Amino acid sequence: MNNTMTFHQVCAACATPPGQSGIAVIRLSGPGSALAVDTIFQPSGRQASTVQAMDGYTCALGRIVNPADQSLVDQVIVTRYTAPSSYTGEEVVEISCHGGIAVRQMILDLLFDQGVRPAEPGEFTRRAFMNGKLDLVQAEAVMDLIQAGAERASRVAAAQLDGALSDRIRAILHRLLAVSADLEMILEFPEHEDSPDELPDLFERLRPLHRKIAELAASYRQGRLLREGLSVVIAGRPNAGKSSLLNALTGFDRAIVTPVPGTTRDTVEVLIDIEGLPVRLVDTAGLRETDDVIEKFGVERTRDALKNADLVFWLISPPIGDLAEEAAAVEAVRGREVIVIAGKEDLAESQGLLDQISTIFAGHQVLSFSVHRPEGLASLREAILACYENTGSGRMDSLIITSQRHQQVLLEAAASLEQAITAAESRIAVDMIASLIRACAETLASLTGEQISQQLVDTIFSRFCVGK
Repeated sequence: MNNTMTFHQVCAACATPPGQSGIAVIRLSGPGSALAVDTIFQPSGRQASTVQAMDGYTCALGRIVNPADQSLVDQVIVTRYTAPSSYTGEEVVEISCHGGIAVRQMILDLLFDQGVRPAEPGEFTRRAFMNGKLDLVQAEAVMDLIQAGAERASRVAAAQLDGALSDRIRAILHRLLAVSADLEMILEFPEHEDSPDELPDLFERLRPLHRKIAELAASYRQGRLLREGLSVVIAGRPNAGKSSLLNALTGFDRAIVTPVPGTTRDTVEVLIDIEGLPVRLVDTAGLRETDDVIEKFGVERTRDALKNADLVFWLISPPIGDLAEEAAAVEAVRGREVIVIAGKEDLAESQGLLDQISTIFAGHQVLSFSVHRPEGLASLREAILACYENTGSGRMDSLIITSQRHQQVLLEAAASLEQAITAAESRIAVDMIASLIRACAETLASLTGEQISQQLVDTIFSRFCVGK
């Protein structure tokens, strides 16, 4: 039996991650999904005789069989969702099967044999967007929620999926369009006696809108850190204790530690969670001049890591050489926040070196650490959290954007509105100001997908995984 024409709108994929698991979920979406599953599913007991006969939001226990010879593939639970009350807004059927790699692939192959086609990456969420179940900001938040590496990132993504950012954008857009409508009225009826008097008030209404848009755009500084993880690079000369510090912060032996200088010859990166903040710790090769070819590569990677760091922990430990050279090396790390850490704190205290380090690096925050005094880790974690908080507005209730696309759109909208305000102050023609306000509104509308090109839609959903 070939139902290619019947099921050409139905797509299917495994909605759970690859690999073995207790249960896997195979999702179908599109008109005819229930009919497609009926070709390979036999309900058990006194349940509905077919999936098509099932009510929405109901389940049925049964067997998946090969229609060619009626051989058993698996015992499953089938759940049916009717349009438009489903994730995609279409008819959806989910098959909960055992999570063996072979089992899930056999079920998918049977569906494909019936004419169902494999879902493309992000196709289920794309269909949800096209059917008005999600706007574009919410659709992007789905992927952010899946990829969230820590609690704060998860909360921001969940808020965006719930519509918090979309609601804020629409509120700004509503007020912007109100100003635009009033301006159009003045353009249409310039002879109205109150028209000139209304202009200053109209233009003054633009300033708070510009401020709100600019604040949202600026929140990307924090949003990027939530999405990518705050990069903390541990640097210093060889054998300063960088790998020991990495291991202490991660809580396990991730990097090799030996008394031999130059043991670490490459960057070692670990993702950790500090109070819900995703942090990428990067252990690096010690910075020094060397003739060792492999170590030279490591030193070069250290310099690259420093250029991309959000925060640098510069470790100085006994025996201490020329502190002036260390200070020069720290100052060479430009445009990055650097915290100097006195390592091997117990030895540094006994040798009276802490005071020297604090004096020479007076322009930097100086902390101390020793593997024998793990309580010092608390101050390092606090410094990491402070670095994150200092990038934001300081308002705990403020929304945060995590997408570079969002930032670019907001910056473009803010620029158009700023031009409109400047034009108003310069008493440029009202029709020019109205045009700039319309440009701002159209740009903002593209954020949620109300004004968007097909190419951008394709680009956004191509980043999704298959099955979502």
